[in-house]
Amino acid sequence: MPLPILSEKRLPHAIAALELVAYCDPHDLVAIATPAHDVVVYRISGHVAFTVKRRDAEAEVTALEWKGDGGVLGVGWSDGGYGLYAGEGGKLLGRGSARAEVEEDELGGLGDEAVVRRFRWMRFCGGGIGKAGLIGGVGDDDGEGDFSADGNDIFGDGKRVADSKASIEVLTRSIATLDVTSVLPRLSAIPSHGMRSGPDGSRFASQAATDTVFESAKDEAPDGGVDTLVICSSDGKAHVLMDDMVKIGNCGIFGSPLLQASHANCESHAILSQTADEQYHLNTITLPLHTLAGPLLHVIAMNTKRIQTFLSYITQTIHCITHDYTTGLQFPSRLLANIRAELEEKQEGDLVTTLYHLALTGMFSETMKEWLVDIVKETNHKRWDQAVNTMYTNIQQHLFVHLKPALDRLSIATTILRRYARYHEDSSAFEVPSELFTKMLDGIDSLRIVSQDLLLVVMDEQREFKAFSKWLRVMIDIGVAGPGTKSGDETEAKENPNLEYPLLLKYVEHTMLKSKLARFLEDKSALSELSEMSYARTCEAVGKLHESNGNDDLQIKDVQDANALVSLPALAAYLSESVRVALERVTGWQSKMLTPPTSIHIPTDPETRVPDLQVHVQASLDGRGSRAVTRILLLPPETRHDLLLYSYPTGADARSPHEDLFEDQPSTYRHRLEVLNAKFHSPNKILVLGRQQTDSDGATYAVNEVRVSADGNMTPGPSLHDLNAHRGFVPESMMVGGREGKRVCLLFGNGGKMWVALDLVSLGRYTEVDEPAQRIELDNDDGEDDEMIE
Repeated sequence: MPLPILSEKRLPHAIAALELVAYCDPHDLVAIATPAHDVVVYRISGHVAFTVKRRDAEAEVTALEWKGDGGVLGVGWSDGGYGLYAGEGGKLLGRGSARAEVEEDELGGLGDEAVVRRFRWMRFCGGGIGKAGLIGGVGDDDGEGDFSADGNDIFGDGKRVADSKASIEVLTRSIATLDVTSVLPRLSAIPSHGMRSGPDGSRFASQAATDTVFESAKDEAPDGGVDTLVICSSDGKAHVLMDDMVKIGNCGIFGSPLLQASHANCESHAILSQTADEQYHLNTITLPLHTLAGPLLHVIAMNTKRIQTFLSYITQTIHCITHDYTTGLQFPSRLLANIRAELEEKQEGDLVTTLYHLALTGMFSETMKEWLVDIVKETNHKRWDQAVNTMYTNIQQHLFVHLKPALDRLSIATTILRRYARYHEDSSAFEVPSELFTKMLDGIDSLRIVSQDLLLVVMDEQREFKAFSKWLRVMIDIGVAGPGTKSGDETEAKENPNLEYPLLLKYVEHTMLKSKLARFLEDKSALSELSEMSYARTCEAVGKLHESNGNDDLQIKDVQDANALVSLPALAAYLSESVRVALERVTGWQSKMLTPPTSIHIPTDPETRVPDLQVHVQASLDGRGSRAVTRILLLPPETRHDLLLYSYPTGADARSPHEDLFEDQPSTYRHRLEVLNAKFHSPNKILVLGRQQTDSDGATYAVNEVRVSADGNMTPGPSLHDLNAHRGFVPESMMVGGREGKRVCLLFGNGGKMWVALDLVSLGRYTEVDEPAQRIELDNDDGEDDEMIE
């Protein structure tokens, strides 16, 4: 009986590369990199869910992978960067670069061409690491609990130790992770008002996108679990991150990565790589899960992630403020430039004196009347009034609704880290100087005091402009009616009592041609020396602004450009630099937790293909505890019918007394069909895509199953699906995915232009859950498990 077909999809364009396809197990989504270097995400039915656009015209996709819960899609780009996108709609959640360290040091070399090749997420289970290097003691039924640092049972009762230690850890974590920001209102989306949104702009463009970003930055349930992301780059570096964005460190591996694998119950992460001489190496990174799951690192990682997110939010807000200021004055500047040119040409004085004279005497010059009636008139006055009022309103909203709340939250996260740095300053528990976080707070306070002063300036200037705009409209009406006429005099007599002359004269003299906002919003970041900036100097600069009413050039001792001390872009650059230095130091401290990976050479022919890699946790062969095994599937070039399976102990199991079972001699299975591809379907099953030549120079294709025993031996399984019924479809590659209750086999063919999705669950043999079947096999090593499963 063939497998049921879930869907058949003919793609409008071929897949860029067969390895640039990723299946989302929880949501049944298929991400495919196209030749146009976009990433199109399809539903299993074949309909498009969303699209991730390429970074720029030159960028190509180099890696593609889903997070286990389907909440994040990782995409690597050929410029060395990578993006983390929301699994629901493709909104950008975070970004980074595999070349960050090289670019900062400007050292060049191989690293400056590095690109991301592989992503691998893993949510490790809570609890302590048992004797076999497993979390939670999977398969450990002997009643032994957690042990002290010297390996002794503290109370002589493993269960009591486990319960006591777990209770203390839960209490400690609950106290340490109390989040005072949970009572604060959520941050609002940042409207761009026509600005071209960069990567950060798209993250905060809508309320849903903003909520998604900050939800991803929230603390997860304090269950002691560890959410890790390992990103492998082409320069032989494995970058370890927590909670998607918090960099723990990196370590070197042999060659360029090909495949990655891990298991929720094993602290080791397997990476298969290939060196320049085409030799395969199995690299194993042992993650320090005890430390990563501890309350201290949990709080540090949580607040580090928040600092990065809040800084992006603040930077985007300042970009929007400067954009609103620039665009808001464009149209009024053209009108004012027109009248200034006319007055200069006719030698009738400057614009400020002319408007001052008109406001005080009510006497129109011919040039001014012509400008008001023919150029400004009612239509352009409305545009002028709307543009400037909208500018002031938008800037005020950005400052009050976006910038100030984000600064408050950023200061809370920074203060928490400074508190831990001060508490542990005489120990190695957190080797980061508290002065780095003090400098961050210095930048935050500088932005806060300048934004408060800017807010007051905006409110004052808007009141002045409203008075000026109202007077300007009256002058237009008088000019249209005719100065000195009865209608003009009636208009003047009627409107004069409602005009605020002190405000409009102040606007004409001080604000119309040179707004005070310019001092705050001009980008001085490129000219300023960040080492000259400080909160004390910013306070001094703001004080001198108040004394001079904002008209004089600022002069601060030992400061080359004092205007940068009150420039929002310059202060944002100062804060960003302080954050970068502090987080680099945090990453440097965290990277000390990582030990150099172990490497095993896989003795194979250079032309051998490696279709799949798996980390498998099973019961030990001696019946005590559990063990972790890394399995590698290989297709040798000599014969196209052989399937090789290498099994290597993983992590602590590499030092187990069963090393004789893990020699370099693989388990070999000779298939009756020519093997095109093979994938692990479950811990004890392999799916094989095979081909058989016919007498008529044609070929038949089939999907078969191969069983794997506990000791790694392979035995034939049933034939699952004959592809002869799919006329015109020539399969080339295979992918297995899904979840409990819905396992899917995706076959790609016809030059990457078509897929066929097969349902692996609907048949009776697949209705059983894999894990119970695995336990039956482990407990009965005599082959009876096959009968029980079927």
